[in-house]
Parts: sequence; C-alpha cells; structure tokens
Amino acid sequence: MRIYKVGGAVRDKLMGLKPKDNDWLVVGASILEMENMGFQKVGKDFPIFLHSETKEEYALARKESKTGKGYKGFKFDFSPDITLEEDLKRRDLTINAIAEDQDGNIIDPYGGRKDIKAKILKHVSESFFEDPLRALRVARFYAQFEDFSIHPDTEDALQRISKSEEIKELSKERVWVETLKGLELNFERFLYIIKKFSLDMPWYDELKVIPNITSSNPNIKWCQVSEKNNFRFAEKLLTSKSIKKTLEIWSKISRFDISSSKKEKISFFKSMSSQNYKKGISEVLECFPKLDNYISKILNDYAAVNFEYLNDLSSNEIIDAKNKELKRIIEENG
Repeated sequence: MRIYKVGGAVRDKLMGLKPKDNDWLVVGASILEMENMGFQKVGKDFPIFLHSETKEEYALARKESKTGKGYKGFKFDFSPDITLEEDLKRRDLTINAIAEDQDGNIIDPYGGRKDIKAKILKHVSESFFEDPLRALRVARFYAQFEDFSIHPDTEDALQRISKSEEIKELSKERVWVETLKGLELNFERFLYIIKKFSLDMPWYDELKVIPNITSSNPNIKWCQVSEKNNFRFAEKLLTSKSIKKTLEIWSKISRFDISSSKKEKISFFKSMSSQNYKKGISEVLECFPKLDNYISKILNDYAAVNFEYLNDLSSNEIIDAKNKELKRIIEENG
C-alpha cells in the first residue's frame, strides 16, 4: 500500500500558495484493509475514508468508465491493482493531476508542472468528457487563476461538451456548488467562459450581458449580474436564500426614484422596513451612493419611533398610525 498527497494541495504548493486542505490517494489497498486500519468509510459512489485523527479524506485509487448520460452514468473500478498513473489520468486538468509521495517526491505523468509554469489550463485526457461538470470546473479555475489561459485543445473540449448538451443532465446541486465557488472568485471570468463556450443552457439562462462587477461580496456580485440581465439571470439555478433576499432588496432599490410620489415612497419604505432586510439593505446601499443617505436616514428615523402607544389599538388603527409616522418622516426629509 502506498499513500500520496494529490490534487489542489500539491498544485498550490508548487505555485507557492498555501494549501487549504489535503487530499490523499491510497494505491494498493482494499476497503477492508482501510477499515481494519481505523479509517471511516464515507463515500457512497466510490470509497472515500476519513482519517480517525486528522479527519482528512483518503480515497482509493480508481478508474471510471462512462455507462450513460450525466454524473450517475459511471462504472467505478477501485481494485488494489489500479495504479497512481491510472487514477491521475481520470482527473480534470493537468495542474490537478500531480501527486507527492511520503518522501516529498513529485510524480507528474501528465505535465502539470510545465502547465503551471506556462500558466495553462489543459485537460488531462479523454476522461474529461465523461463528466460535463468539468467544463464548469474549467470556468472556476479560470476565475481562480486570473493570469492563466485555456489551452486550445481544452477550448475544443469545452465546445464539444457544449454541443453534447450533457450540461442539462447535471443536478442543480452540483452546478450550484461550482457556481458558488465562482462567486467567491473573479465571477466575471467565470461567466466569460460560460458565455464564450455556450455553457449557459439551461442553468445560466438569460445571460446576455456580463457587467463590470465592482463588489467582492458574492451576494452583490449576483445582483449586479442579475440587474444587467433584466433580473432573469439563472432563475432555475438560484437556491441561496441569502442571495435571493439580497436580490429582492437590490431590485426594489434599483427601481426607487427620490422624485416619486409620497404614496409610492410610503409603499417602498414600508417594504424596506422589514427586520429581515436590515443587514442586506446596508450592503446594497453601498452600491447606490446617490440614494444611500436619503434611504438610510428615513429608515433609521422610522426604526427609532417608539410604537408602544399602539398596543391597545386595532390592527387597522396600527397600520394607519404607522403610515402617518412614515409619511411625517418622509416629509421632513424632503
């Protein structure tokens, strides 16, 4: 049995970056042997184990063969006979197909170090086509490593995946995980690859325009993209309650006009006074400097009103009283 460090930890070390976590590959072992050594099996589709002390992931070397469409259309072989080179060959990009043995020696059968030096994203083998999610992973690494370019062969591979239309076979959950990672990075570059290689349907539908994203906040990034695409961007994909809430606030504030009627302002500020919106409003208003002071002043003044005197009133009387207070505050602020 031989154990190797693989994937991002090795890549980041070679790039002079601090690895976030370690992934380990075990060659020449069986499931029973791993369990007998105290590892906890957690993988469903293929054997992944947690170390009893470090809780780091250890995976048995494996090969994959395509048996159908989508992510579930695979047959896995994780026998002890699988070699390190066979396991690395099934990985997405050469920069992620590098291993380090327990003596610190680098094993790089597919030229990952050369591509790191050349700043190239290049797929390893024909295995790249077996999982269409790898196209989105290329977009994500393009967003992560901003000085890297995509190898022409891999550009052709992305076109091939796009034409196969297998992107639609992916689950929403898997697509969202990659998208969320892209949001934490340079989301413009992520979307550039999605649009350039027609990887938008069905998950990134209505992506017509990629705006200049000025925020580092993932929620705000999504809002900036959505607004430029008529608030229709990736509606099927969006699952984050936090982003949805921020998008609601953004949509309302982006349509607000200081010169609107008192009735319209009362309606707007009533909707904005929800406690659920409190944190999100301040984040969004940073992107609307011309409205920030005006909206913040009215909301703060309204929040400071002591409404205890309303406790004995009927629900309709409470609504009328709050509307009068809000109208007064709006009038005082011009």
